[in-house]
Amino acid sequence: MDSFALAIGSAFWLGLLTSISPCPLATNIAAISFVGRDAGRTSRVLYAGILYAAGRVLAYTVIGSLVVASVLSAPGVSVWLQSNISLFVGPLLVLVGMILLGLLELPFSSGSG
Repeated sequence: MDSFALAIGSAFWLGLLTSISPCPLATNIAAISFVGRDAGRTSRVLYAGILYAAGRVLAYTVIGSLVVASVLSAPGVSVWLQSNISLFVGPLLVLVGMILLGLLELPFSSGSG
């Protein structure tokens, strides 16, 4: 249970730090100005603010999930590369050698030389 509390605390702290960093802070200020434009109708402002917060939560949750999924898949990718990379590196090195020797011409030029 302690590791779960640590994970929740870390997520809260990182979320807090993200919300006050310069780029999201400017975005949050602009969003609050946009949401608060109907200050006379408090229910509409409250509803728009809740939707804005929910959208930010959803966006950061999706980004975090993608990062975690990619980090957790790294061992599988590593095992696949260790067993199959030689199938790709050999022919690639032969092609690069042929290009460097001038036996193959690339269809695009890289300047005047």
